[in-house]
Amino acid sequence: MSEHTYEWTFRLSPTPILIIDVNSGFTVAAINTACEILLNKTDAEVKGKGLTDVFFSAENDHQSILQEHLQKVCFDNQPHQIKELKFITDGRADETKVRYLNILFTPSITAKGALLHIIVTIIDITEIVTARKTESTIREELTYKEKFLSETQRVARSGSFEADLMNNRMIWSDVMKEIHEVEPDYEPTLESTLAFYSTEKQRMEMTELAAAAVANNSAFDIEVEIITAKGNVRTLHCSGKAEQVNGEPARVYGTAQDITEEKKVAVALKDSRNKYQDLVEAVDGIVWEADAQTFTFTFVSEQVYSMLGYTATQWLSEPNFWIDHIHKDDRESAVNFCKQQIQNLRSHTFDYRMIRADGNVVWIKDIVTVLCEDGQPKLLRGILVDITETKQLAELDHLEKEVLELNSMQNTGLEEVLNAYVNGIEGLFPNMRFSVLKVQNNKLHKWSAPSLPDVYIDSINGMDIGPEAGSCGTAAYLKETVIVSDIETDPKWAKYKHLALPHNLRACWSYPIIDAKGNVIAAFAVYYNTVKSPGPEELNIIDRSSAILKVILENRIFADTIKEVNMLITQGQELANFGNWQWDIVANKVTWSDVLYNIYGVTRDAFKATFEGYLTMLHPDDKERVQQLITGVVQSGEDTVFDERIIRPDGEVRHLKSWGRVIMDENGRPSKMIGACLDITKAIESEAKMKEIAWMQSHVVRSPLANLMGLVNLFKETPPGAFQTELVNDIQKTAYTLDSIIRDISNKTGRS
Repeated sequence: MSEHTYEWTFRLSPTPILIIDVNSGFTVAAINTACEILLNKTDAEVKGKGLTDVFFSAENDHQSILQEHLQKVCFDNQPHQIKELKFITDGRADETKVRYLNILFTPSITAKGALLHIIVTIIDITEIVTARKTESTIREELTYKEKFLSETQRVARSGSFEADLMNNRMIWSDVMKEIHEVEPDYEPTLESTLAFYSTEKQRMEMTELAAAAVANNSAFDIEVEIITAKGNVRTLHCSGKAEQVNGEPARVYGTAQDITEEKKVAVALKDSRNKYQDLVEAVDGIVWEADAQTFTFTFVSEQVYSMLGYTATQWLSEPNFWIDHIHKDDRESAVNFCKQQIQNLRSHTFDYRMIRADGNVVWIKDIVTVLCEDGQPKLLRGILVDITETKQLAELDHLEKEVLELNSMQNTGLEEVLNAYVNGIEGLFPNMRFSVLKVQNNKLHKWSAPSLPDVYIDSINGMDIGPEAGSCGTAAYLKETVIVSDIETDPKWAKYKHLALPHNLRACWSYPIIDAKGNVIAAFAVYYNTVKSPGPEELNIIDRSSAILKVILENRIFADTIKEVNMLITQGQELANFGNWQWDIVANKVTWSDVLYNIYGVTRDAFKATFEGYLTMLHPDDKERVQQLITGVVQSGEDTVFDERIIRPDGEVRHLKSWGRVIMDENGRPSKMIGACLDITKAIESEAKMKEIAWMQSHVVRSPLANLMGLVNLFKETPPGAFQTELVNDIQKTAYTLDSIIRDISNKTGRS
């Protein structure tokens, strides 16, 4: 073969080849056309250049590895190969390609064994490497996806299964085996799969469901309970689909997810929800939720019916239900207060009244929690609590206090007190109308009934009490509570219902008010405009009202009695000039009766009653004695009676007989001294006059009387004559003297 033929074969070879001249410093002697295409360089451009220079570029820095293999060939004259050398072709940016090359270094040796050339053969294995990498990537991706699917199933506790109906074979995924707690090499069958189901009923249901899916070529979904190989109970949610091949059942496949924990959570959640619902229903109040901006309620508990007489549906169906059912007198203040607190992001509690479905008023305590989002009020949650009884009792306490204070005022009439009380309790219980009838001489008399028609009250005024005399007459007669729920039908009202019914009085409950002696002094009655029986709360109100009325009436009776007694005592003290006093030893405060001020000749305004003031009015000759006496009484605690003299501001001396008693405290120390003073001045003066009269009788009267008696005897013994005339004159003169003395005595006696 000619040299030209060799050259032609070299040039047209499809494999890129370079001829390296060893003797010229490993420079390129020639490259073929395929190599020019690979290197994107001509033969002329590379001829005479080193191999490493030909391959070198910014993207291909292979100098060291090329140099290494050239040296190996020179060293052992053996072929050497570089595998999968990454080579980036030098072309336009859009033509730049990554190539993978196998480079074979083959020595060309002369017959004498000298190395002449190194033939560099380049084999482009880019497609092989790319295919291998693609296959590897696909394999890795498939492995990843399988692993991901397996891990996903494991995380989701969801295994897959397939029933090969044509080959009667069952296939489970690894997770399916884990769910059933079997060994990894466990081989399931159709029969063993069904055997895991906890009951025969579930096995039948699953069999029928799968059969229907196979027959209809459809999907199925079921929840079953299994018992694992280790005896644990688990709940599975199974979803599957059946397939047919040429109209014949081929397979059933699907997934089985372990929802045991979710089921437990669901059960726990349901239990929690039920407990929450039970808790909400157990709360003695209306639990609610509403929009903080619009007051639109989103939830109202069922207690709304028992508390207000409305259903939750009624409440929620009306946007302004809450506001519209607040008592008109409380509506503006309650709503404004709530809005203000919400604006300030403050939870709050406030009281107001609401109107029940039956028209009754209910006092509400509203406990509100404000829930915020991004610093703005979002929701309101709270509880409405019925505080009617508490509120009414508090108001009733206040009313009773006011009425008792009014009753204690001396100038307040009893009818005024009763009207104040009846009006007060009617304000608290607007559906009730009350009356108090006086019982006197077995008849009923009007005392207080401010809201009942005058015509009706006048018609029963003076009515006899008896066993069937309406509610009040019967209660007064029997001395026990009488409940008439329906005036029209009750026999106790047979004779009197024509008086009540025209005024729409339909029910009447009466309570007799009995004094300490067992006498009925009044009848307290409650009227309704509807047929009605009392509940426990209403009976409590009647009992309480009757009790306070008994206190009012008895106190007034006692007060009147005490007033009469005090008047008699005062009159007695005034007539006897007898006054009393009290000395608070600890506070040094002295209290005198009006008569005592009169005895001392002073007034309350001009004289302050104190122990020291009392001492200043004592007669100087008595002051030391009386002061020592009182000091001794205080120390000994013994009662005392003593006489004393006082000097009134006008200088008049008065004689007193005084009594004193010391009262000890719980520790045995003197705390008070009480006593009385009797003005005995006139008695002392009378006693002095009587002594003077006695002296006159014993001394002054005796002398002329003896003289008169002597003259009379002498006259009897003297014979008639001139001397008798003289004796008569002497007798007459002595008689005149005696008469004058007797007149003086008579005058003194008259003045005493």
